[in-house]
Amino acid sequence: MPTRRVLIQHLAATGVATGCASLLGACARPADWCEEPQFNDDGPYPYPEDCPLTASQSEGPFHREDAPERTELDLHGDEGTPLSMEGQVFEGDCDTPLAGAVVEVWHADPSGSYDNKSDDMRYRCRITTDGEGRFALSSLLPGRYLNGSTFRPRHLHLKVFDAEGVERLTTQLYFEGDPYIECDPLANTSLVLPFSGSEETSVTCEDVWLVV
Repeated sequence: MPTRRVLIQHLAATGVATGCASLLGACARPADWCEEPQFNDDGPYPYPEDCPLTASQSEGPFHREDAPERTELDLHGDEGTPLSMEGQVFEGDCDTPLAGAVVEVWHADPSGSYDNKSDDMRYRCRITTDGEGRFALSSLLPGRYLNGSTFRPRHLHLKVFDAEGVERLTTQLYFEGDPYIECDPLANTSLVLPFSGSEETSVTCEDVWLVV
């Protein structure tokens, strides 16, 4: 069993959101713009040793059916920070791996826009877990986009289906150190991922546990 265990109502993306998706953009808000943090603190970080189920979150308005089976999402020549992730899906006992499960992932591109129409299904995939419930993917770090007066933190959307096709989890994963987590009413501290590397070089998330 790994020694480090991390278990793991949007607004439509507009041209304005795309143009302002970087913290360096002219319309970026300071990280401390809110007087009181608004995030959901549903569990301590790192994840507690009693291993509860991974917290669920809304799928948001940008989900699309029939994402392609693939593990490589950096396919379009976009500029951005490489992102890699390795994880494992477990039943609620935190001991039984969910073999043959399907992990569906979708996220914004590096500029903060979602592909909601094209046949390329950019930054969308479905991955089948191996006999030990493991999955891996590589992509580019998603951009931020405006949600009202501030940006949503960088995040990935995930769904997990068991081998019989039953949906077991819908959630979102965030990245440690993102200054917008504390002011995001949707963010949940139990879903924040530590990583090695940096936003300027590359981001690697390992030992990501999804308990369903």
